[in-house]
Amino acid sequence: AGSFLDSKNEGHGFLLFQGRLTPFQFPGSVFTNVNDMSRNGIIVGDFSVAGDPRGHHYMVHAGGFHEIKLPGHPNADFTVTGVNANGDVVGTISSDTLPVNGYVLHNGKITLLLVPGSDVTLPTSINDEGVVVGEFLIQFVNENPAFLWKDGVFSNINPPGNDGFVNATKVSNSGVVVGFYEAFDGTHGFALDNGTYTKIDAPDFPRETFIQAVNKFDNILVQAELNTQQGFNTVLFKGFCAAAF
Repeated sequence: AGSFLDSKNEGHGFLLFQGRLTPFQFPGSVFTNVNDMSRNGIIVGDFSVAGDPRGHHYMVHAGGFHEIKLPGHPNADFTVTGVNANGDVVGTISSDTLPVNGYVLHNGKITLLLVPGSDVTLPTSINDEGVVVGEFLIQFVNENPAFLWKDGVFSNINPPGNDGFVNATKVSNSGVVVGFYEAFDGTHGFALDNGTYTKIDAPDFPRETFIQAVNKFDNILVQAELNTQQGFNTVLFKGFCAAAF
């Protein structure tokens, strides 16, 4: 699932399944963006309406759209970054003051997430077991660490060799966490599986590797930079193309 702009500069979502491409827009919107999709085809993202400066968020499944609202936060500006097969949603509630909380929306109820000692918590993904991953920020600290939240307990995601900037982008239903991190020699992908980190550099793309997603078969979706002239390419690898730390 993803997004594209048409010739009128309007944004559409799309679903590519078994070779068939299906574009879509939230009804009445002028821009529809896709942020995540669950294993059973629930898609979440953002949409905008002409003449309305506010951002809106949606969920669609089997062609049925609805706008996502946060109970108890009717006027809040928030993001929607991840969804699982149960329809649970994660994101961040924006605020003019610190701290800025992440959230899990489950069965119409909100659970606020704030990594202990952090000022901003930014969840990116949730799997079917309710495991959440993301990033967090601490004011005046020039780092961008990553976290995992499970059953109310936070733990750090800390690949060897990172310089403090780690992005955990996705957690699979088998519990594998993927993402990327900055190091002295560039940006590398990583996988975290049962406490073991694996460094992932896309073959033939030596400059930069940004892992965007993983599924239960350990297939990973990578955005990689071959060189500054050719820009970025998006590549699907079946199985980890990787070396253990």
